[in-house]
Amino acid sequence: MSPNLKKRLKKVLVISCVSVLVLITLAYLLLGHIVKSAVETMVPKITGTPVKMESFSLSILTGKVKIKNFVIGNPKDYSTEYAFSLGSLLVDIEMSTLLSKRIVIDEIRIDEAKVIFELGLTTSNLGEIKSNIDKYAKGDKPKEEKAEVPKKADGGKKVQINNFYFNGASVSAGAVILQGGKVTMPIPDIHLKDIGKDEKGASVGEVADEIFVAVYASVGKVVGSGADALKGIGNESWNKVKGIFK
Repeated sequence: MSPNLKKRLKKVLVISCVSVLVLITLAYLLLGHIVKSAVETMVPKITGTPVKMESFSLSILTGKVKIKNFVIGNPKDYSTEYAFSLGSLLVDIEMSTLLSKRIVIDEIRIDEAKVIFELGLTTSNLGEIKSNIDKYAKGDKPKEEKAEVPKKADGGKKVQINNFYFNGASVSAGAVILQGGKVTMPIPDIHLKDIGKDEKGASVGEVADEIFVAVYASVGKVVGSGADALKGIGNESWNKVKGIFK
């Protein structure tokens, strides 16, 4: 092979390698935007509320997903800033299961979430979100969500979550309850294990339902035991708050 031909082939090889690296880098950068858009489209179908997140990143090698400032808004007619603000959300996926019928997630960890509980006329912002998630898990359409949802919530990919952590969270009673005041209380740490491990895994709706029920019950205990901290509430309003979580 002549020196000139070798030189040309080397040049083509270098250009090809650089092009591939550029394409991989662009695909990786674009993936965050694609997933961000998908999450902000899909989650409202489950919660019946608007959602937004600041950023999404995925390590293809480790399977770790990091989401920053994921905010779940309120149902219609609630005035507080949001229902949940998740400053840090980490998901550890077993990448070898991505193409299988059941995706295995080793860990979901939410640290220092902020929850706002706002009392409505007959329920609360969290109560309405819980109701919407229940409906989605059963294949119904959430109250505030216009898009169609599957008739059966068990369709599509199944999920298994080995560990779910909800640590360092706090709940604030909304302005409606406190007549302009605000009280913030810590939520006990939550650790759920082996979600969807039995049989063939759980649907996304079933997973969301199980996790939210656990968080909702924990928030209910905190708010329900906060009578001393919330002495400024009238008896009628306080009884209504406690009754919502029964």
